[in-house]
Amino acid sequence: MTIRWTAFLALALPALVAADEGPRQVFQPLMEYMVREPEARPGKTVGALKINPFVAYTHLGTDFGFHGPGERFITWQQHRVCLALENESDWAGMWHSLAGLANNPQDVFNFERSYPDLIENAYQPKVNALLVRATGKGRLKFEVKSPEQSLLWTREVEVDDAEARPITVPLPLAQLQRAKFLNWTAEPGSDLCLTSLQFGLQLPKVEFDRYIVLASYAKMARCYTPGYGLLRDRAHISSGSFDSVPATGLFALATAAVAMPETGFVTHDRAITILREIESTIASIPKAKGLLPHFVKRVSGVPRIHPGTEFSTVDTALCYQSLLLAAEMLNDVETKARVLDAVRKIDFDHLILDDGAISHGLKDDGTTLIPFAWRDWGGETALVMLLKRLAGDSPNIDAIRSNGRPWQGTGFIAEIQSLFYPDFDSTTLDAVTRTNWREARLAVLQSQKDYFPKTKPDSRASTDGIYGLSAGEGAYGTSYEVGGTDLPQQRLIHPHYILMAATLSPPSETYTLLNRMEHAGWFTPWGLVENIAADGSSYLPMISALNAGFETLGAYHLLAKSRQLDDAIYKASHDCEELRAAMKLFYPGAMARN
Repeated sequence: MTIRWTAFLALALPALVAADEGPRQVFQPLMEYMVREPEARPGKTVGALKINPFVAYTHLGTDFGFHGPGERFITWQQHRVCLALENESDWAGMWHSLAGLANNPQDVFNFERSYPDLIENAYQPKVNALLVRATGKGRLKFEVKSPEQSLLWTREVEVDDAEARPITVPLPLAQLQRAKFLNWTAEPGSDLCLTSLQFGLQLPKVEFDRYIVLASYAKMARCYTPGYGLLRDRAHISSGSFDSVPATGLFALATAAVAMPETGFVTHDRAITILREIESTIASIPKAKGLLPHFVKRVSGVPRIHPGTEFSTVDTALCYQSLLLAAEMLNDVETKARVLDAVRKIDFDHLILDDGAISHGLKDDGTTLIPFAWRDWGGETALVMLLKRLAGDSPNIDAIRSNGRPWQGTGFIAEIQSLFYPDFDSTTLDAVTRTNWREARLAVLQSQKDYFPKTKPDSRASTDGIYGLSAGEGAYGTSYEVGGTDLPQQRLIHPHYILMAATLSPPSETYTLLNRMEHAGWFTPWGLVENIAADGSSYLPMISALNAGFETLGAYHLLAKSRQLDDAIYKASHDCEELRAAMKLFYPGAMARN
């Protein structure tokens, strides 16, 4: 049976925050065959084109490859993969891992429960269809295989079309609960091009505002390695090769948030288990002057600083303040005490530059002071100063610039503090920079919303109202890129800022924008894409742990505001005596809530 695209698309249109919303059909790309390597020239054959696994991955955050004796005839073009198989003995195609890397048989994909296992059954989407877009003439065979290469399901389809109209194939969910690979093979004599493979998913009954939190959290959870206690910086790399300490802290906090009654995507017991697993792993990492590394790698089973990275004050602040809030939310007194003890062991006396400002940290040797400091106004500086207060020291506030503007107008800098603390929504001038933070954040948000209508009024970003000049992976995922509204000729949007700043706008405005982004393919069941070109011509589907954390916490705060709930993260911030005492640095009247 062939179901055409328009029939599925009609089912995919979501209602906004409907209390009685039932299951709906949405789409998740397995892979859109885009060339994402700047050095890759369209038209090169697979045999001549070296695929870089660091930037070549599926939209699921997994790896892929090619197979068959006719592999030499495959050409990797700009927006499609093509092959012409003239010989009767030639067949060729591609394999795609569905969970983790292909060489890890422990990671499997359940078509009946497609989100990570820690998410409750009631919130698990079912993958019930495969959609292929192909042109040309020939026969395609699809297979789903187990980690042991046992055949779980197969189906063949005929392609005879000059346009890439989608062909839909239903999937037997009961047979596909322990899948590892989805393969396609072009049979001898085929002359075909594939532009994309997509899964049709039936979402559970969940309102759109809660679904935003769920999809963002599921995206982040794909980077977590259960039993190890750290998040991979990117979902498509191996566990222990490049793990992110700040993202790991954010994951503990995000898990606590989605275990709250208003979400309930994870059980309270599971959230406690994850928090303790993370805290134990963080405690085992060798530190320098009490600072945590930004990135770690596993050496003989032990996480250690990744060579060439730093022991970081801001990443230590992100991790420990996340863990404190999570412990407070989950009423885990023992974990909270251990985290506070670790914070108090930070030796800030050896982390101060000559003018009294706090350094960015220490180099990977653990002794060389980084000559850059937290002087600029914004959330990173605020979190580092709060960490110093938590450690029992008083920061030098005279070293901080008091202009109320983040460095080069970079979005996340104005919002990161408000993922943790409600205080920075105050209109009262703070005692450190004499800034009305709410007013300053609103000014940043307006400049973000105005940037493309002013500089590129005909762009997709302008017409669709998309914004987010922030920081994250560059267009190809090969380098870190920092944007901002103070910079000219900006072309790359990092949409995590939309959720980070969401509580500054009417909730309906943000949900309407996310609805548009879902239809454009930029918000999927696997969460927001990493970046979007301002003209809408391309995007990067990379699953990044840190930005996923920003998105999840932002989505949670938006949900709480939209439904006028008691925000559990902000409640924990008010209830924790130690955090209240630290906040007196900025707001001397900050008091713990009775």
